[in-house]
Amino acid sequence: MKRSEAIKVFEHQRLSWKEAGLTLAQVDRLIAWNESNGNRFFSVGHKSFTFTEHVGVVQVGRTVIEVLPKADRREEGTSVAKAKWQNALLTMLGTVYDLPVKSTTEAGLHKRSSNILDFFFALFVSDVEELVHQGLIKRYRRTRGNQTALKGRLDFPRHIQQNLIHQERFFVEHQVYDTDHLLHSLLKQALLLVGDLGRDSSITSRAKGLNWAFENIADRQLTPQNLDRIILDRKTAPYARAVQLAKMIVLNHAPDLKGGSMPLIGLMFNMNQLFEEFVFRVLRKAARAPEFRSLDLTIRNQRSMRFWNKKTLRPDMVMDHTREGQQKRIIVDTKWKVPPNGKPSDTDLRQMFVYNVQFNATDGVLLYPSTNDCMETSGKYAPSDRPIDWPHDCHMRYAAFFGNEGRLHITAGVNLLKDLIDIGHRSRFDTEQ
Repeated sequence: MKRSEAIKVFEHQRLSWKEAGLTLAQVDRLIAWNESNGNRFFSVGHKSFTFTEHVGVVQVGRTVIEVLPKADRREEGTSVAKAKWQNALLTMLGTVYDLPVKSTTEAGLHKRSSNILDFFFALFVSDVEELVHQGLIKRYRRTRGNQTALKGRLDFPRHIQQNLIHQERFFVEHQVYDTDHLLHSLLKQALLLVGDLGRDSSITSRAKGLNWAFENIADRQLTPQNLDRIILDRKTAPYARAVQLAKMIVLNHAPDLKGGSMPLIGLMFNMNQLFEEFVFRVLRKAARAPEFRSLDLTIRNQRSMRFWNKKTLRPDMVMDHTREGQQKRIIVDTKWKVPPNGKPSDTDLRQMFVYNVQFNATDGVLLYPSTNDCMETSGKYAPSDRPIDWPHDCHMRYAAFFGNEGRLHITAGVNLLKDLIDIGHRSRFDTEQ
Protein backbone atom coordinates (compact mmCIF):
# COMPACT_ATOMS: atom_id res chain seq x y z
CA MET A 1 0.00 0.00 0.00
CA LYS A 2 1.34 3.43 -0.95
CA ARG A 3 1.82 5.74 1.97
CA SER A 4 0.13 8.54 -0.01
CA GLU A 5 -3.14 6.60 0.05
CA ALA A 6 -5.40 6.42 3.09
CA ILE A 7 -5.74 3.08 4.82
CA LYS A 8 -9.40 2.08 4.54
CA VAL A 9 -10.99 -0.38 6.95
CA PHE A 10 -14.55 -1.14 8.01
CA GLU A 11 -16.06 -0.80 11.46
CA HIS A 12 -15.51 -3.90 13.64
CA GLN A 13 -12.63 -4.91 11.36
CA ARG A 14 -9.14 -5.92 12.53
CA LEU A 15 -6.16 -3.93 11.25
CA SER A 16 -2.66 -5.37 11.50
CA TRP A 17 0.02 -2.81 12.36
CA LYS A 18 2.44 -4.41 9.92
CA GLU A 19 -0.02 -4.48 7.00
CA ALA A 20 -0.89 -0.84 7.67
CA GLY A 21 2.80 0.12 7.81
CA LEU A 22 2.43 1.76 11.22
CA THR A 23 5.59 2.55 13.15
CA LEU A 24 5.86 1.90 16.89
CA ALA A 25 5.70 5.65 17.51
CA GLN A 26 2.43 5.87 15.55
CA VAL A 27 1.00 2.87 17.40
CA ASP A 28 1.85 4.46 20.75
CA ARG A 29 0.20 7.75 19.74
CA LEU A 30 -2.94 5.97 18.57
CA ILE A 31 -3.18 3.93 21.77
CA ALA A 32 -2.71 7.03 23.94
CA TRP A 33 -5.34 8.93 21.93
CA ASN A 34 -7.79 6.03 22.20
CA GLU A 35 -7.24 5.71 25.95
CA SER A 36 -7.81 9.45 26.44
CA ASN A 37 -11.20 8.94 24.75
CA GLY A 38 -12.26 6.05 26.97
CA ASN A 39 -11.10 3.34 24.52
CA ARG A 40 -14.16 4.08 22.39
CA PHE A 41 -12.61 3.73 18.96
CA PHE A 42 -10.78 0.40 18.96
CA SER A 43 -9.49 -2.42 21.11
CA VAL A 44 -5.83 -3.41 21.09
CA GLY A 45 -4.94 -7.00 20.19
CA HIS A 46 -1.75 -8.80 19.25
CA LYS A 47 -0.01 -6.24 17.05
CA SER A 48 -3.36 -5.08 15.75
CA PHE A 49 -6.36 -2.84 16.32
CA THR A 50 -9.99 -3.99 16.14
CA PHE A 51 -12.27 -1.06 15.51
CA THR A 52 -15.62 -0.51 17.20
CA GLU A 53 -18.86 1.01 15.90
CA HIS A 54 -17.18 4.43 15.53
CA VAL A 55 -16.46 5.54 11.97
CA GLY A 56 -14.59 8.46 10.49
CA VAL A 57 -10.94 9.32 9.96
CA VAL A 58 -7.79 9.62 12.05
CA GLN A 59 -4.43 10.96 10.91
CA VAL A 60 -1.32 10.13 12.91
CA GLY A 61 1.84 11.69 11.57
CA ARG A 62 1.38 11.48 7.81
CA THR A 63 -0.66 8.27 7.89
CA VAL A 64 -4.44 8.46 7.44
CA ILE A 65 -6.82 5.69 8.52
CA GLU A 66 -10.43 5.81 7.39
CA VAL A 67 -12.92 3.69 9.33
CA LEU A 68 -15.94 3.16 7.10
CA PRO A 69 -19.45 1.93 7.91
CA LYS A 70 -20.76 -1.31 6.47
CA ALA A 71 -24.34 -2.42 6.95
CA ASP A 72 -23.68 -6.08 6.19
CA ARG A 73 -20.50 -7.54 7.67
CA ARG A 74 -20.71 -10.38 5.15
CA GLU A 75 -20.09 -7.94 2.30
CA GLU A 76 -16.63 -8.34 0.81
CA GLY A 77 -14.15 -5.59 1.58
CA THR A 78 -13.22 -4.79 -2.01
CA SER A 79 -12.04 -1.40 -3.21
CA VAL A 80 -15.43 -0.93 -4.87
CA ALA A 81 -17.23 -1.62 -1.58
CA LYS A 82 -14.91 0.77 0.27
CA ALA A 83 -15.54 3.53 -2.26
CA LYS A 84 -19.28 2.97 -1.93
CA TRP A 85 -19.28 3.19 1.86
CA GLN A 86 -16.91 6.15 1.86
CA ASN A 87 -19.46 8.04 -0.24
CA ALA A 88 -22.30 6.77 1.97
CA LEU A 89 -20.50 8.02 5.09
CA LEU A 90 -19.95 11.43 3.53
CA THR A 91 -23.60 11.51 2.47
CA MET A 92 -24.73 10.84 6.04
CA LEU A 93 -22.31 13.40 7.49
CA GLY A 94 -23.38 15.94 4.89
CA THR A 95 -27.05 15.41 5.76
CA VAL A 96 -26.54 15.56 9.52
CA TYR A 97 -24.14 18.52 9.54
CA ASP A 98 -25.65 20.42 6.57
CA LEU A 99 -22.54 20.10 4.39
CA PRO A 100 -22.58 20.38 0.57
CA VAL A 101 -21.25 16.88 0.02
CA LYS A 102 -22.02 16.40 -3.66
CA SER A 103 -20.09 19.28 -5.20
CA THR A 104 -17.11 18.91 -2.87
CA THR A 105 -16.69 15.17 -3.19
CA GLU A 106 -17.03 15.22 -6.94
CA ALA A 107 -14.36 17.94 -7.11
CA GLY A 108 -11.91 16.42 -4.65
CA LEU A 109 -12.39 12.79 -3.70
CA HIS A 110 -11.82 11.51 -7.24
CA LYS A 111 -8.11 11.74 -6.43
CA ARG A 112 -6.68 8.46 -5.18
CA SER A 113 -4.73 10.27 -2.48
CA SER A 114 -7.76 12.16 -1.17
CA ASN A 115 -9.53 11.13 2.02
CA ILE A 116 -12.37 12.18 4.28
CA LEU A 117 -10.12 14.53 6.25
CA ASP A 118 -9.29 16.37 3.01
CA PHE A 119 -13.02 16.82 2.49
CA PHE A 120 -13.45 18.60 5.83
CA PHE A 121 -10.28 20.65 5.37
CA ALA A 122 -11.22 21.77 1.86
CA LEU A 123 -14.73 22.73 2.90
CA PHE A 124 -13.44 24.72 5.86
CA VAL A 125 -10.85 26.59 3.78
CA SER A 126 -13.49 27.45 1.16
CA ASP A 127 -15.78 28.87 3.83
CA VAL A 128 -13.00 31.00 5.36
CA GLU A 129 -12.00 32.27 1.91
CA GLU A 130 -15.56 33.46 1.41
CA LEU A 131 -15.63 35.14 4.83
CA VAL A 132 -12.35 36.94 4.17
CA HIS A 133 -13.62 38.04 0.76
CA GLN A 134 -16.76 39.51 2.34
CA GLY A 135 -14.73 41.14 5.12
CA LEU A 136 -14.19 39.88 8.65
CA ILE A 137 -16.69 41.26 11.12
CA LYS A 138 -15.67 43.57 13.95
CA ARG A 139 -16.76 43.48 17.56
CA TYR A 140 -16.29 45.61 20.64
CA ARG A 141 -13.82 44.34 23.21
CA ARG A 142 -12.34 45.83 26.36
CA THR A 143 -8.60 46.36 26.54
CA ARG A 144 -6.21 47.71 29.17
CA GLY A 145 -2.78 49.28 28.77
CA ASN A 146 -0.61 52.35 28.63
CA GLN A 147 -1.69 55.02 26.18
CA THR A 148 -0.28 58.43 25.24
CA ALA A 149 -3.78 59.89 25.33
CA LEU A 150 -6.41 59.71 28.04
CA LYS A 151 -9.39 57.80 26.70
CA GLY A 152 -11.75 55.47 28.49
CA ARG A 153 -11.44 54.87 32.23
CA LEU A 154 -8.19 55.64 34.06
CA ASP A 155 -6.98 52.67 36.11
CA PHE A 156 -5.51 54.85 38.86
CA PRO A 157 -3.64 52.19 40.93
CA ARG A 158 -1.95 50.73 37.84
CA HIS A 159 -1.32 54.21 36.47
CA ILE A 160 0.55 55.23 39.63
CA GLN A 161 2.46 51.95 39.67
CA GLN A 162 3.69 52.11 36.09
CA ASN A 163 3.72 55.79 35.19
CA LEU A 164 5.19 57.52 38.21
CA ILE A 165 8.13 58.62 36.07
CA HIS A 166 6.38 58.69 32.68
CA GLN A 167 3.78 61.33 33.34
CA GLU A 168 3.02 61.62 29.63
CA ARG A 169 1.35 58.16 29.70
CA PHE A 170 -2.01 56.97 31.00
CA PHE A 171 -2.93 53.44 32.06
CA VAL A 172 -6.52 53.17 30.90
CA GLU A 173 -9.27 50.65 30.24
CA HIS A 174 -11.30 51.32 27.11
CA GLN A 175 -13.27 49.70 24.30
CA VAL A 176 -11.82 48.78 20.90
CA TYR A 177 -13.85 47.96 17.79
CA ASP A 178 -11.83 45.53 15.65
CA THR A 179 -11.57 41.96 14.33
CA ASP A 180 -9.58 40.61 17.29
CA HIS A 181 -12.08 38.39 19.09
CA LEU A 182 -12.71 34.72 19.99
CA LEU A 183 -14.50 33.89 16.76
CA HIS A 184 -11.46 34.75 14.66
CA SER A 185 -9.02 33.14 17.10
CA LEU A 186 -10.87 29.88 16.46
CA LEU A 187 -10.68 30.26 12.68
CA LYS A 188 -7.01 31.23 12.89
CA GLN A 189 -6.08 28.15 14.94
CA ALA A 190 -8.02 25.84 12.63
CA LEU A 191 -6.30 27.34 9.57
CA LEU A 192 -2.88 26.76 11.15
CA LEU A 193 -3.78 23.12 11.82
CA VAL A 194 -4.98 22.60 8.25
CA GLY A 195 -1.76 24.13 6.94
CA ASP A 196 0.34 21.85 9.16
CA LEU A 197 -1.65 18.61 9.02
CA GLY A 198 -3.16 18.61 5.53
CA ARG A 199 -1.70 16.20 2.99
CA ASP A 200 -3.20 17.80 -0.10
CA SER A 201 -0.78 20.54 -1.13
CA SER A 202 -3.49 22.56 -2.86
CA ILE A 203 -5.54 22.71 0.35
CA THR A 204 -2.59 23.51 2.64
CA SER A 205 -1.34 26.27 0.35
CA ARG A 206 -4.79 27.87 0.31
CA ALA A 207 -4.95 27.66 4.11
CA LYS A 208 -1.51 29.27 4.50
CA GLY A 209 -2.49 31.92 1.97
CA LEU A 210 -5.20 33.11 4.38
CA ASN A 211 -2.87 33.68 7.34
CA TRP A 212 -2.41 37.34 6.44
CA ALA A 213 -6.06 38.04 7.27
CA PHE A 214 -5.56 36.80 10.86
CA GLU A 215 -2.06 38.06 11.66
CA ASN A 216 -3.42 40.67 14.08
CA ILE A 217 -5.66 38.15 15.86
CA ALA A 218 -4.45 37.13 19.33
CA ASP A 219 -3.93 33.47 20.22
CA ARG A 220 -6.53 32.53 22.83
CA GLN A 221 -7.09 29.41 24.86
CA LEU A 222 -9.60 27.32 22.90
CA THR A 223 -11.20 24.91 25.34
CA PRO A 224 -14.67 23.38 24.91
CA GLN A 225 -15.87 25.69 27.67
CA ASN A 226 -14.48 28.79 25.94
CA LEU A 227 -15.88 27.78 22.57
CA ASP A 228 -19.32 27.26 24.10
CA ARG A 229 -19.32 31.01 24.69
CA ILE A 230 -19.53 31.59 20.93
CA ILE A 231 -23.09 32.60 20.12
CA LEU A 232 -23.91 33.49 16.53
CA ASP A 233 -26.38 36.24 15.78
CA ARG A 234 -27.80 37.72 12.60
CA LYS A 235 -24.54 39.51 11.88
CA THR A 236 -22.38 36.40 12.33
CA ALA A 237 -24.79 33.92 10.71
CA PRO A 238 -22.51 33.49 7.64
CA TYR A 239 -19.88 32.10 10.03
CA ALA A 240 -22.06 29.16 11.13
CA ARG A 241 -20.58 26.34 9.05
CA ALA A 242 -16.99 27.60 9.25
CA VAL A 243 -17.27 27.77 13.04
CA GLN A 244 -18.76 24.28 13.19
CA LEU A 245 -15.93 22.86 11.08
CA ALA A 246 -13.30 24.84 12.99
CA LYS A 247 -14.54 23.42 16.28
CA MET A 248 -14.34 19.90 14.87
CA ILE A 249 -10.77 20.48 13.71
CA VAL A 250 -9.47 22.24 16.83
CA LEU A 251 -11.17 20.11 19.48
CA ASN A 252 -10.27 16.81 17.80
CA HIS A 253 -6.59 17.69 17.39
CA ALA A 254 -4.34 15.89 19.86
CA PRO A 255 -0.88 17.50 19.89
CA ASP A 256 2.17 15.48 20.86
CA LEU A 257 2.66 16.66 24.44
CA LYS A 258 6.18 15.24 24.52
CA GLY A 259 7.22 17.73 21.89
CA GLY A 260 7.80 15.13 19.20
CA SER A 261 6.76 15.19 15.56
CA MET A 262 3.74 12.91 15.78
CA PRO A 263 0.61 15.11 15.68
CA LEU A 264 -2.77 13.39 15.59
CA ILE A 265 -6.25 14.47 14.60
CA GLY A 266 -9.28 12.23 14.62
CA LEU A 267 -12.84 12.94 13.50
CA MET A 268 -14.81 9.94 14.69
CA PHE A 269 -18.58 9.45 14.89
CA ASN A 270 -20.73 6.86 16.64
CA MET A 271 -22.35 5.02 13.75
CA ASN A 272 -25.54 4.19 15.64
CA GLN A 273 -26.10 7.84 16.56
CA LEU A 274 -25.13 9.03 13.09
CA PHE A 275 -27.59 6.64 11.40
CA GLU A 276 -30.36 7.65 13.79
CA GLU A 277 -29.90 11.36 13.12
CA PHE A 278 -29.52 10.74 9.38
CA VAL A 279 -32.81 8.83 9.18
CA PHE A 280 -34.61 11.52 11.17
CA ARG A 281 -33.39 14.30 8.89
CA VAL A 282 -34.22 12.35 5.72
CA LEU A 283 -37.76 11.64 6.99
CA ARG A 284 -38.27 15.20 8.21
CA LYS A 285 -37.33 16.54 4.79
CA ALA A 286 -39.57 13.98 3.05
CA ALA A 287 -42.51 15.00 5.28
CA ARG A 288 -42.63 18.33 3.42
CA ALA A 289 -43.60 16.56 0.18
CA PRO A 290 -47.08 17.46 -1.20
CA GLU A 291 -48.50 13.94 -0.74
CA PHE A 292 -48.21 14.21 3.06
CA ARG A 293 -49.77 17.65 3.56
CA SER A 294 -53.26 16.32 4.33
CA LEU A 295 -52.05 13.90 7.01
CA ASP A 296 -51.22 16.43 9.74
CA LEU A 297 -47.88 14.61 9.96
CA THR A 298 -45.35 15.31 12.71
CA ILE A 299 -42.03 13.56 13.30
CA ARG A 300 -40.17 14.17 16.55
CA ASN A 301 -36.87 12.69 17.62
CA GLN A 302 -35.61 11.81 21.08
CA ARG A 303 -38.90 12.49 22.84
CA SER A 304 -38.52 11.38 26.43
CA MET A 305 -41.08 10.15 28.97
CA ARG A 306 -40.68 9.18 32.60
CA PHE A 307 -40.39 5.44 33.08
CA TRP A 308 -39.20 4.61 36.60
CA ASN A 309 -38.30 7.14 39.27
CA LYS A 310 -36.04 9.60 37.45
CA LYS A 311 -35.30 7.22 34.58
CA THR A 312 -36.81 8.05 31.19
CA LEU A 313 -37.57 6.33 27.91
CA ARG A 314 -36.35 7.95 24.71
CA PRO A 315 -37.27 6.26 21.42
CA ASP A 316 -35.47 7.48 18.33
CA MET A 317 -38.60 8.87 16.66
CA VAL A 318 -42.28 9.35 17.40
CA MET A 319 -44.43 9.80 14.31
CA ASP A 320 -48.03 11.04 14.48
CA HIS A 321 -50.43 11.38 11.56
CA THR A 322 -54.12 11.32 10.70
CA ARG A 323 -55.51 9.38 7.77
CA GLU A 324 -59.12 8.56 6.95
CA GLY A 325 -60.17 10.17 10.20
CA GLN A 326 -57.95 7.90 12.28
CA GLN A 327 -55.10 9.19 14.39
CA LYS A 328 -52.03 6.97 14.39
CA ARG A 329 -48.83 6.99 16.37
CA ILE A 330 -45.82 4.94 15.27
CA ILE A 331 -42.58 4.49 17.19
CA VAL A 332 -39.46 4.13 15.03
CA ASP A 333 -36.21 2.82 16.48
CA THR A 334 -33.19 2.71 14.18
CA LYS A 335 -30.65 -0.11 14.37
CA TRP A 336 -27.35 0.08 12.50
CA LYS A 337 -26.94 -3.67 12.25
CA VAL A 338 -28.25 -6.65 10.35
CA PRO A 339 -30.33 -8.87 12.64
CA PRO A 340 -29.00 -12.46 12.75
CA ASN A 341 -31.16 -14.94 10.84
CA GLY A 342 -33.45 -12.09 9.87
CA LYS A 343 -35.10 -12.02 13.31
CA PRO A 344 -35.14 -9.28 15.93
CA SER A 345 -33.54 -9.94 19.28
CA ASP A 346 -35.67 -10.49 22.35
CA THR A 347 -34.17 -7.33 23.85
CA ASP A 348 -35.28 -5.23 20.87
CA LEU A 349 -38.79 -6.72 20.95
CA ARG A 350 -39.16 -6.01 24.66
CA GLN A 351 -37.88 -2.48 24.11
CA MET A 352 -40.46 -1.80 21.41
CA PHE A 353 -43.22 -3.30 23.58
CA VAL A 354 -42.44 -0.83 26.35
CA TYR A 355 -42.26 2.06 23.86
CA ASN A 356 -45.70 1.19 22.49
CA VAL A 357 -47.20 0.96 25.96
CA GLN A 358 -45.65 4.11 27.41
CA PHE A 359 -46.22 6.26 24.32
CA ASN A 360 -49.67 4.83 23.52
CA ALA A 361 -48.59 3.73 20.03
CA THR A 362 -50.29 1.06 17.96
CA ASP A 363 -47.16 0.15 16.01
CA GLY A 364 -43.45 0.00 16.63
CA VAL A 365 -40.89 -0.27 13.84
CA LEU A 366 -37.36 -1.61 14.09
CA LEU A 367 -35.63 0.09 11.17
CA TYR A 368 -32.46 -1.53 9.82
CA PRO A 369 -30.21 -0.64 6.88
CA SER A 370 -31.11 -2.54 3.74
CA THR A 371 -29.00 -5.51 2.63
CA ASN A 372 -29.25 -7.94 -0.27
CA ASP A 373 -31.07 -10.72 1.59
CA CYS A 374 -33.19 -8.76 4.08
CA MET A 375 -36.78 -9.88 4.68
CA GLU A 376 -39.40 -7.62 6.18
CA THR A 377 -41.66 -9.13 8.81
CA SER A 378 -44.34 -8.10 11.28
CA GLY A 379 -45.71 -9.60 14.45
CA LYS A 380 -48.42 -8.93 17.00
CA TYR A 381 -47.80 -8.72 20.69
CA ALA A 382 -49.93 -11.19 22.65
CA PRO A 383 -52.89 -9.61 24.45
CA SER A 384 -52.62 -9.06 28.18
CA ASP A 385 -55.01 -8.13 30.96
CA ARG A 386 -53.69 -4.56 30.88
CA PRO A 387 -54.25 -2.58 28.77
CA ILE A 388 -57.61 -4.08 27.78
CA ASP A 389 -58.55 -4.40 24.12
CA TRP A 390 -55.46 -2.60 22.85
CA PRO A 391 -53.67 -4.55 20.14
CA HIS A 392 -50.26 -3.31 19.10
CA ASP A 393 -47.63 -4.66 16.74
CA CYS A 394 -43.93 -4.62 16.01
CA HIS A 395 -42.50 -4.57 12.50
CA MET A 396 -39.07 -5.02 10.94
CA ARG A 397 -38.30 -2.72 8.04
CA TYR A 398 -35.18 -2.08 6.00
CA ALA A 399 -34.28 1.33 4.63
CA ALA A 400 -32.66 1.34 1.18
CA PHE A 401 -31.01 4.75 1.18
CA PHE A 402 -27.91 4.24 -0.95
CA GLY A 403 -27.23 3.12 -4.50
CA ASN A 404 -24.25 1.09 -5.67
CA GLU A 405 -22.02 4.19 -5.57
CA GLY A 406 -23.10 5.21 -2.08
CA ARG A 407 -25.27 8.11 -3.25
CA LEU A 408 -28.59 8.83 -1.58
CA HIS A 409 -31.60 7.78 -3.64
CA ILE A 410 -33.67 10.85 -4.49
CA THR A 411 -36.94 9.19 -3.48
CA ALA A 412 -35.57 7.18 -0.53
CA GLY A 413 -37.08 9.38 2.17
CA VAL A 414 -40.52 9.65 0.54
CA ASN A 415 -40.70 5.90 -0.14
CA LEU A 416 -39.74 5.05 3.43
CA LEU A 417 -42.20 7.52 4.89
CA LYS A 418 -45.03 6.12 2.75
CA ASP A 419 -44.21 2.63 3.96
CA LEU A 420 -44.17 3.70 7.61
CA ILE A 421 -47.52 5.47 7.28
CA ASP A 422 -49.05 2.42 5.57
CA ILE A 423 -47.80 0.06 8.28
CA GLY A 424 -50.43 0.93 10.85
CA HIS A 425 -53.30 0.72 8.40
CA ARG A 426 -52.14 -2.57 6.88
CA SER A 427 -51.59 -4.18 10.27
CA ARG A 428 -55.09 -3.22 11.46
CA PHE A 429 -56.54 -4.67 8.26
CA ASP A 430 -54.59 -7.89 8.82
CA THR A 431 -55.98 -8.10 12.35
CA GLU A 432 -59.51 -7.95 11.04
CA GLN A 433 -58.74 -10.74 8.57
